[in-house]
Amino acid sequence: MPRPQFSARAALLSAAVVPTAMALAGCGGGLSADAVAKVDGNEVTKTSLEQMEKLQLTQISQQLKGGKLFSAPNPTLVSFKAPFTECVTLAKKVLPKEQRPADAALKQTCAGIPKQSKEQALQALIVTKIADGEAEEKKVTASDADIKKGKEELLTALGAKGQVPKLLKLTGASDELLTDQAKTTVLLTKVQEKIRKDASKVTDADVQAAYDKNKAQYAQPESRELHVVLTKTEAQAEKAKKAVEDGDSFASVAKKYSIDQVTKSQGGKLTVAKGQQEAQLEKAAFAAKKGEVAGPVKSESGYYVLQVDKVVPAKQIPFAQVKTALKQQLQTSKPAEALQKWTEGVTKEWKAKTECREGYNTIEFCKNAPKPTTTTGAAGAAGAQQGQ
Repeated sequence: MPRPQFSARAALLSAAVVPTAMALAGCGGGLSADAVAKVDGNEVTKTSLEQMEKLQLTQISQQLKGGKLFSAPNPTLVSFKAPFTECVTLAKKVLPKEQRPADAALKQTCAGIPKQSKEQALQALIVTKIADGEAEEKKVTASDADIKKGKEELLTALGAKGQVPKLLKLTGASDELLTDQAKTTVLLTKVQEKIRKDASKVTDADVQAAYDKNKAQYAQPESRELHVVLTKTEAQAEKAKKAVEDGDSFASVAKKYSIDQVTKSQGGKLTVAKGQQEAQLEKAAFAAKKGEVAGPVKSESGYYVLQVDKVVPAKQIPFAQVKTALKQQLQTSKPAEALQKWTEGVTKEWKAKTECREGYNTIEFCKNAPKPTTTTGAAGAAGAQQGQ
């Protein structure tokens, strides 16, 4: 069953299905009687909020009715009023039996949908103004073709493609409102694309700076090339060690005594670098002299007998050797980092410009919102504006 979630940051990052709408009316200090919020001097009216909330509930109703909401001559929204009979009954029909919660849990979900839908609706209205402002700053526009395509996608998501008259009658919304929704989605998408595109331009200086900053990541630590035998008991390890000291090859000793199939199949050969093997084996390997047969060394795996064949000094991987791979890495990471930075900055900037009426100030964008008791995770991204 769909359960709405929302987050201001997720709203900016998500490609909205029921994206945003904004009723502009009045400026100046305070809120007029019909306003629920004011964004940078522009008011969001109760009427626009009610229409947006019904658009949110339309998508949920469409899902609960198995995609057949608009099949009826006069479609109606699912009732989310106690005792939640219709909501629970429909949810049990659309949810697979193995994923279906108990009735009490379904009732709890149904009870929370109206409040969450209203919060999502208000957030969507606020984000519209943000999209307009950010698009103007970034100098991006939405073409008629872009808006037309976005509107078709919106109607498809609502299950209302070819059913616009029914949708408008059901929600009380205007066709202009739907067009504005589509435009906002297009603008947000283009703003984000521009941010990513600009950030993907990586210069040689950027690559060099990243290399210098993370030089430790491009260092190969000292390592030791060994021959080892791993046994279950100390007594077996002593026998293996004596056999090697008596002149038997490590390969033959490993074949006879070792319980480690990997090194056994390689004649006992093993390369040890710091931080990559068992602590006891590593300590013994780096303490032993070249050519010395050491052990038995007790470890979590058993008992080791080992011999250091070669000491490989630590070395720094040259910049030229990693330049291409590092540049490709930055071309991927920088756009994501730039988008995250933009999202955090724009949330903070527009929150300072947004005043919400008491009783409607429960979303992150309201500067007078209560302090959150928990951190909203990125998991709400898809549902932030989609009302899912």
